[in-house]
Amino acid sequence: MNIVHQILRKGATMGILGKSVSFLWVLILIVSSTNNSRVFGQLIIEVTNALDNGSLDLTVACPNIDGKSYLLHPGGFHEWINNGAVTESGGPPFLCSFQWKGASHMFNMYVPSRDNDCEECHWYAKETGPCRVYNRPNKPTICSKWD
Repeated sequence: MNIVHQILRKGATMGILGKSVSFLWVLILIVSSTNNSRVFGQLIIEVTNALDNGSLDLTVACPNIDGKSYLLHPGGFHEWINNGAVTESGGPPFLCSFQWKGASHMFNMYVPSRDNDCEECHWYAKETGPCRVYNRPNKPTICSKWD
């Protein structure tokens, strides 16, 4: 009876160990296949002051993100990180205002149907509209009109 008990116990341990090892491999595969930050909902938006004459300061505010305004000198930039959090207002988190001397505009810096390939969206604010830099050779930059 002692031998049977040892075999059963050893088999049960191997079964548990086998399940643990299998679970560990599945977990490793899931983590390695989801190394893409978008799977976890993280989105990085960066805006750079590229106003055409190079002498205008730009004030950017995205009230659904943090409620702060940022003064960007020519060539200056700011970056926001959204970890998939829902905004309190329920509005688009990256609907931002852009103001400089003599102008005030709005623009949504992330629209899923337009920006679904974007984990890190780099925008350049120009007087004619915002331009997004794509990391693709056949589509290096796409400019939009202000909303």
